[in-house]
Amino acid sequence: FVCFLRLHKYFTYRLALYQILSSLCLGIVELSFLTLLNYDGHIYHYQIGCKTTAFLLEYFVWIKLLFTLCLVFHLFSLAVCLKNFQKLEIGYVLFSILFPVLYSWIPFIHNSFDLAGAWCWIRDWKNDCANEKYLEGIIEQFVLWYGPLFISLTLS
Repeated sequence: FVCFLRLHKYFTYRLALYQILSSLCLGIVELSFLTLLNYDGHIYHYQIGCKTTAFLLEYFVWIKLLFTLCLVFHLFSLAVCLKNFQKLEIGYVLFSILFPVLYSWIPFIHNSFDLAGAWCWIRDWKNDCANEKYLEGIIEQFVLWYGPLFISLTLS
């Protein structure tokens, strides 16, 4: 549709297209959770898949959020400041794709990627027991996701 109407020639539509592509990648990662539902007792293979999926989820969610922030910044600069930052397109893309690499690997340090309730993410309890909270995992959830998410949504 975008190519048919030749909207990809306009910078704002390309930013929206990046947003859509990041949503597509995130959707593919979330579909990979379905492969983890067929758990057959081989805990080693399940843990590798769970940790991989959790890392990719963390990475692509942040790509989507950063493309959203770039789009909001660009639309704000057009509407309020009357400036077009079209020459920053490569910077927007590189920032949105490379910046999440800097911190998406941090839960690997504490071995925090594992089951977190019904899905794979940063675990928040010890030894599959909901009564024992895993403090490092809870801190990582807030530092790596909820805190920055709240700040970015407030800025938007």
